[in-house]
Amino acid sequence: MRFSVIGAGGIGCYYAARLIEAGHEVTLVARGEHLQAMQRDGLSVNHPELRFKKTVTAYATDEWLAQTEPSQVDVVIVCLKGMQTELFAQQLDIWCERYKAQRLPLVLSLQNGVENEKHLADTLPKGLVVGGIARRIGAHIVRPGVVDAVGPAQVIFGLWPNQQEVNSTQLASINALAECFNQALIPTEVSADINKELWRKLMVNNGFNPICTLLQIETGEVASLPTLAPLIKGAMNEAALAARADGVVFTLEEVEEMFELISTFDSIKPSMLIDREKGRPLEIEEICGVVIRGCEQLGKDAPYNRCIATLLDLALAQK
Repeated sequence: MRFSVIGAGGIGCYYAARLIEAGHEVTLVARGEHLQAMQRDGLSVNHPELRFKKTVTAYATDEWLAQTEPSQVDVVIVCLKGMQTELFAQQLDIWCERYKAQRLPLVLSLQNGVENEKHLADTLPKGLVVGGIARRIGAHIVRPGVVDAVGPAQVIFGLWPNQQEVNSTQLASINALAECFNQALIPTEVSADINKELWRKLMVNNGFNPICTLLQIETGEVASLPTLAPLIKGAMNEAALAARADGVVFTLEEVEEMFELISTFDSIKPSMLIDREKGRPLEIEEICGVVIRGCEQLGKDAPYNRCIATLLDLALAQK
C-alpha cells in the first residue's frame, strides 16, 4: 500500500519504518531540522525489536500538497498535534476538491485527543475518516532524523464515529488496512466503536500525561507514588463523566480497571512532557480542556483537570 505520514515525529516515524520494512511505499511529511536531516541523511529508528536506517522520501506539508495527487496515496496517516488538525483538515479539503474526480484516500488519525476526527470529518468528504489510537508506545525524536521508540506499539482503528453504517466497500478497506498493519508487525485491532476507544485513551492520557508533565517525571514514577493515585483517579473519573456529553458511557468499574491496567505498563516519558522539555506548545486544551468543557455541558465542574491545567499554565508562564 501507499502511505503518507503527516506530522512524522516519533510516533509517525516508528510506524513508517515498520511499513517501509514490510515493503510498502511511505512518504514522510515533517518540518524544520528533522525534515532536513531525513532528506539529507535518511531516517533512523531504534526500538528493542527494530533497527531501521534507510533513505526515505520526505517533504514539507506545502511541498507534499503541491506534488502529490490523491490517486498516488491509499492512506494518509495524520500524526499532528491536536492544535494543528483544523488547519490541516482545511488544506486537505482543498487538495481533495482540486482532484475530486480521483479516488480519495482514507485519512487515519493517530493523534492525542477526541476531537481530531470530528475536525477532519466535518471538513472532508464523507466516509474517508478513520479514527485511531496508538497504544503502549513511547517514541521521540532524540535528534533530527533519529527516533527512539519502546513498547509493543499497538494500534486500534475504525471508521469514524463507528461502523454501524459502514458499507461493504468501506469495511473491506478497513480490514485490508488492518491486515497490512499486522503483516508489518504493528499489532492492530479493528473497533466497531472507535469513539469509545478514543475516550478510553483520553482517560489514560488525562490521568497521567499532565501530572507527569507538571512534575517532569515518567509514567512509572507517577504510578509508583500512592499519594498521586487519588489525583489520577479523580482526573480519570472526570474524563469518564465528560465522555457522557459525547454519548460514550464508562462505569466506575471500567475506570478502576483502566487505572490498574496502566499502572502495570512499561514506564514511558509522555509526549506532553517531551514537548515541555523542548519548549513546544502543550496539548493542554486537547487533553484537559476537552474534559472541562464536557463536564460543563453536563452542568458539572472538573476540579482535578482545572487545577492541573492551571498549574501547568502557570509553570510554563514562569519560564
